[in-house]
Amino acid sequence: MLNSGTFRRSRIPVSLLYHGTPPQDSDGVDAHTLERHLVFLKKHFDIVRFSAATSETSCQGKPRVALTFDDGYRNNAELAAPILRRHRLPATFFVCRRHCQPGKYLWFSHLNALERHFAGNGFLFHGEFIDMSPESRKESVKRLRAHLLSLRPHPGAMYREIEDHLPAIEDVVDKDVVRMRYAGVTEEQITELAEDDLFSVQAHTEDHPFLTLCSPHDALKQLSENKTWLESITGKPCLAVAYPSGDYDSLTVDLCKSLGFENGFAVISKKLNFAAYEIPRIGVYSKSVKVLAVKARFGHTIRGLRVPVG
Repeated sequence: MLNSGTFRRSRIPVSLLYHGTPPQDSDGVDAHTLERHLVFLKKHFDIVRFSAATSETSCQGKPRVALTFDDGYRNNAELAAPILRRHRLPATFFVCRRHCQPGKYLWFSHLNALERHFAGNGFLFHGEFIDMSPESRKESVKRLRAHLLSLRPHPGAMYREIEDHLPAIEDVVDKDVVRMRYAGVTEEQITELAEDDLFSVQAHTEDHPFLTLCSPHDALKQLSENKTWLESITGKPCLAVAYPSGDYDSLTVDLCKSLGFENGFAVISKKLNFAAYEIPRIGVYSKSVKVLAVKARFGHTIRGLRVPVG
């Protein structure tokens, strides 16, 4: 991976951040959109492995970009990876463990599934009616999110609340949609990705918490168990971590250093003077190639980007 000295000596390439790549998405980046993006990027940019990047531009003068995918959705392995292979483009996949287990989902995936797919007018939650009518649905899910994030210890209490008191994803979403939009990669798929010279599989915590909301003990556990799990599957050292939702602080960096991580990927750097552990990335959420072009070309100077959970 890129060490701190190399990071300081040269301006790194723009790191583009993708998340799930489902077969279809009316608003966000789906598999078809990803391919259009990659065709454009391949023509106008030099797409590099982050660890091999030593400057912002290639010897041909093309701006350099690195591709990263957060969370470890199954659609990354089944849809994004074949597209990347077809175009011979390298990428790094940051993978959470939780949704790689059958019947388990990341907390925000559960909320997204309810908001997108719940068929009724509402449901009871601790005796309170949660209004899921079209005009109230977004606000209801927003309130559920705030409630879940207020629970302690984080994230354990949040997941207990989801599993004990919210409608199950399987009860509101077709099984094929669950698989291609909300489920995580399998261990076999992680192995296949890691064995491909184009790809790198790195850490993204066990359960996708906000690390600064965790106790120091729980934050350490989230990072260390994810790292150990990935190394046991891939047979390779796990040397990089992407902070879920771009959330980190100086304690997070100290924990990552103690565990042997060499790089930490944020979204917007907090400039805590840990350059190799605050690598900024530019999120890609729009289908627009024009928006992508601006982000890829001027990513080092863009500020105030929205940082969605994922």
